[in-house]
Amino acid sequence: MADSANSRIGLMTGRCRPLATAALIVASALIAVVAGSCGSGAGDDVQATDIEFEMLDGGTTTVGDFLDRPVVLNFFASWCTPCITEMPALESVHQQRPDIAFVGLAVNDTPTRAREIVTDTGVTYATGIDPNSAIGNAYEILGMPTTLFITTDGEIVYQHTGGLTFDQITEQLNTHLTP
Repeated sequence: MADSANSRIGLMTGRCRPLATAALIVASALIAVVAGSCGSGAGDDVQATDIEFEMLDGGTTTVGDFLDRPVVLNFFASWCTPCITEMPALESVHQQRPDIAFVGLAVNDTPTRAREIVTDTGVTYATGIDPNSAIGNAYEILGMPTTLFITTDGEIVYQHTGGLTFDQITEQLNTHLTP
């Protein structure tokens, strides 16, 4: 009896394999199409450094506008505890390194909440808002906070997801952005 049941299961499994394989191929193709169509929403010919964003203190700019010197670009949000925790460390390094441009971008946040966090943490470096994640998507950030270390020619030389300490920021600057 057990052999008869096993042979029926084997027959059923054998018949299902081509169907399961076909379903897997279709699903993989759909994922590839969807992933290929996702982007910054700014167009394929637009560089991440050229996407405009609103500054929290008014006006608009781009990351490229800061590339007269190396840039530390930090993506943060008011709802992200590690983001808020690392902001004073970023500010401290910013105060000691005028040769580096520090830029903060609030992702999927409101200007009001972002301004409150900037004020509460004492941040004085340039901050803006990326409300639809156009810039975050263009840089393909995967988590919050994410900090990019960018050379004057726009090359990302180091990317860190998660909170950073003063010492870690300084170490990455010395390793990647200091001549």
